[in-house]
Amino acid sequence: MIYTITLNPALDISGTVDHLTPDEKSYVTNEIHTPGGNGINAAIIAHRLGADVIATGLLGGANGKEIEFLLDKERLRHDFVHISGSTRMNLTVSNLKTLRQTRLSFPGPEIKKNELKRLISSLESTQEGDIVLIGGSLPPHVSPQSVARLIRSLNKKNIICFVDVPGRILAEVIPSRPYFIKPNLSEFQELTGRKVKTISSILPIVKQLNKKVPLICVSSVEDGALLVNKNEACFGKIPKVKIRSTVGAGDSMVGAIAQVIARNPSASLDELLREGLAASCATLSEEGMILGSRRSIQHYKKLIFIQQLK
Repeated sequence: MIYTITLNPALDISGTVDHLTPDEKSYVTNEIHTPGGNGINAAIIAHRLGADVIATGLLGGANGKEIEFLLDKERLRHDFVHISGSTRMNLTVSNLKTLRQTRLSFPGPEIKKNELKRLISSLESTQEGDIVLIGGSLPPHVSPQSVARLIRSLNKKNIICFVDVPGRILAEVIPSRPYFIKPNLSEFQELTGRKVKTISSILPIVKQLNKKVPLICVSSVEDGALLVNKNEACFGKIPKVKIRSTVGAGDSMVGAIAQVIARNPSASLDELLREGLAASCATLSEEGMILGSRRSIQHYKKLIFIQQLK
């Protein structure tokens, strides 16, 4: 079973404009509503690839109800804790002329202590061998220490913890020893305080981090991604595709890797990275906030380049 936790989900609203002019009204077309947040996106991809997934987290208000409605349409099981505040919305507008995106992300509601406790209590049914994936930003007044305590409690039950959070939060939760993290290059630089850019400069630092985190993926490195465990490392790249949107690409990679491990805990790095990059590529090929389909992921899986590193 894969449980995904999205502490600060969002109703993602996207659309397109012919142009954006400051202080002028811009008419948006192709409006799309999708459930958002790193954990939710990862859950959708893992579910589309056949994994047994339950999406959890904190939802409230009309936006929260719409997210649950959209997950029902996806036929994705969910068990969110309902809060008194209102779930945020995020806006993404794509400029058809420049092919650039304007993305507006709101902070989210304040979470009460009892609401967070209810969420943690809802995970008591998790069992040894399950995967718990914690993804996304934190809502106001929820500290990284709360995430770290949750990881430590799950580790005691031999539950596999994936953590996909912003770099500044990641630095504070690594001492709790999650199983897997996936910073992109800028997040890795923020995490380590090092302005490294190349595989050769990143790899020794990742190997040191492996002492606390068994499996680490660093994306956006030399136009590809690096996946490392304590024994080996590999590098992968996607084929040349027309990138229509970058939203959700990293989350798709995390969800795909999680479902491979759920299916086969001893899967090779090659298999993990190939599936992850294929899912990322499928999402990059979609417009707006749309995530890659199973069919698209299977197509790109055959085109991924993987190189074993010494």
